[in-house]
Order: sequence, then structure tokens, then C-alpha cells
Amino acid sequence: MNVDDRLKLFQSAISAAPGLELPIYESLIMGVGYRTIIKQGRNIPAKEDDFYAYRRKTLATFYDWLRLFGRWKD
Repeated sequence: MNVDDRLKLFQSAISAAPGLELPIYESLIMGVGYRTIIKQGRNIPAKEDDFYAYRRKTLATFYDWLRLFGRWKD
């Protein structure tokens, strides 16, 4: 994933989950889950199921952007 894609993913996280954008972005980029982030001592102001719902919403927003600009490869 290049820098522009990472920036757009972060913007998607901001748009889809304000207040949770950093843990969701970290989860997507590093491949870690809610419980791992909590074990690292970070506070996530959402329940686990809400976190994953916002994560899915972030991915849907990012996917829509990829499709819109012809960047999605089937």
C-alpha cells in the first residue's frame, strides 16, 4: 500500500469513525485487533462490537473510493 492509499484509508477512518480513527487505522495497517490494542495499554472509547462495526464502515468507505477512482483490482 503506497502513501496515498494510506492517507485515504486514514481519511476514511476519520470520516467513518470520528474519535476512533487512530485505533481503527492502526488495526487495519498493522493487522491487530481490539483486544491487542487494549492489551498494549491504549484506551478505545467503544465496545468491541462497535469497534469492529466502525472498522467495517471504514473499509466500505475506502473500498468505495478505490472503485470510484478505478483503483480496485478484481
